[in-house]
Amino acid sequence: MKKILVTTDFSTHSKAGMRFAIQLATQMDVELVFFHSFRALVPTTVFEEHIKSAIQQQTAEHQKKLEKFVASLHRSMKVTPGAYRCVALEDYLSPESTILDYAHNNAFHYICISTRGAGKVQKIIGTNTSTVILHSSVPVLAIPHTYRVRPVKKILYSSDLENVDKELSLVSSFAQSLGAKVGLAHFYYPTEMKLDRETLAEMWRKKHPQLDRVYLEKSELDKGFAKQLGQLLEKVKPSIVVFFTHTNKTLFDKLFSTSKSETFSFGTKVPMLVYRKA
Repeated sequence: MKKILVTTDFSTHSKAGMRFAIQLATQMDVELVFFHSFRALVPTTVFEEHIKSAIQQQTAEHQKKLEKFVASLHRSMKVTPGAYRCVALEDYLSPESTILDYAHNNAFHYICISTRGAGKVQKIIGTNTSTVILHSSVPVLAIPHTYRVRPVKKILYSSDLENVDKELSLVSSFAQSLGAKVGLAHFYYPTEMKLDRETLAEMWRKKHPQLDRVYLEKSELDKGFAKQLGQLLEKVKPSIVVFFTHTNKTLFDKLFSTSKSETFSFGTKVPMLVYRKA
């Protein structure tokens, strides 16, 4: 059974990621762990037992609040809860460090976070997407705060065609667990050799039956990658778009640049699944 760490700060915006995770749980065999980290209020005392007692009490209070919050969301969605549990944990360093440490140390398969706003970088609850993705060895599901619940039927994998077989295997496995189809999108430059879409599609389908469509799009330099990908998503309308990103420069650093041509317009509309590149 896969495990998904679902973060929340009890805000309305954070419910988007929670709803998405609950929807996934209706389509695939997963355990959801709803996670909340908090900054403890430490009493001014030299007695260690008083400090420890205060933190324990605050943890219990946050745990109870989290359990009520999650139960209320299940009721509002009219969904019978599957396998899930709640974890409230003191935030020792920063929200992103607490999230990443817990996910890594407890062998999670995915981290699911809600995003909000759009500017030079897109924000997560109390941290930013680029930071989490840059440091996470666990694939990250970033869900826009505008997300509305719907079944996951179509996944679009944005590929640079490096390690395509290995990456497509991961995407196909994820799609198969959801009963979803996969589309592959690649933006090529005029200097690249001519790509035969049908030949490539047939070759990849033999290895990856979940692959449904291949989109080979000529890159238009005056438009920028983000704008072109946004236009393709408007046409394809996937449930999730998948990226593989390098650790030295995250995809979001490029997509959320200050340039108007690089404004990632669909970043507030489509859930994203981001893997670290091998």
